[in-house]
Amino acid sequence: MNKRLRQCGAVLAVLAAAPACADNLVLNCDSGKPGLEAKRIKAEAAGVVKRLSKHVLQVTVAGKTHKFTDKPPYDEPLDGVRYEFCQRKEGFILVAHEDGGDFTGKLINEANGNITDAGGTVEFSADRRAYLASSQSNGLDATSLAVHALDGRVSWEGRDYLPHPTKADSMVATLGKIQWEANGELSAQATCLAGKVAPWRVKLVKSGGAWDWQPRRKCPDA
Repeated sequence: MNKRLRQCGAVLAVLAAAPACADNLVLNCDSGKPGLEAKRIKAEAAGVVKRLSKHVLQVTVAGKTHKFTDKPPYDEPLDGVRYEFCQRKEGFILVAHEDGGDFTGKLINEANGNITDAGGTVEFSADRRAYLASSQSNGLDATSLAVHALDGRVSWEGRDYLPHPTKADSMVATLGKIQWEANGELSAQATCLAGKVAPWRVKLVKSGGAWDWQPRRKCPDA
């Protein structure tokens, strides 16, 4: 990565209803040291991904050619648009997408050449029919999360914490170790921000027409 780019319940179960066929696939843009894109392309995507110029990245798959073009200003912190190749694994390519202060990604499916929105990290359910995208925004002390079907449709969006029940824009517990279960549900470990309540596992479920992490426990400051 370059320096700037460094800077489930019912529906989820349906999306992953088929028997698991492999371990969960993870692609990410946490590439570490800057200036390694050329090496990653050579090692993982030679003949498929090509850096045409400093500001143009090309990806050719399934008979389709996609060009990801940066937009000025090129050298202003947290401004402009930039793309960089991250990883290629098991028929998918992840490209980092920096738009101002938002750090997300674009996912390319090599089977059909389609491009869908993603994050800096993408984790697929075991059957590859859904994926969790994690992304960052400058100034936001949380990770944005979204569950997509393989065609890019979003079934849920949220952040990696449990909101405070009465205080707007506040959190009462963090969510960590977020992962797909074998049955297609999305689970996480909830940890209260205060007190000595032991961390517990929650699952993303749909109740009353809305998605929520359950079960909830009362944290001391709630």
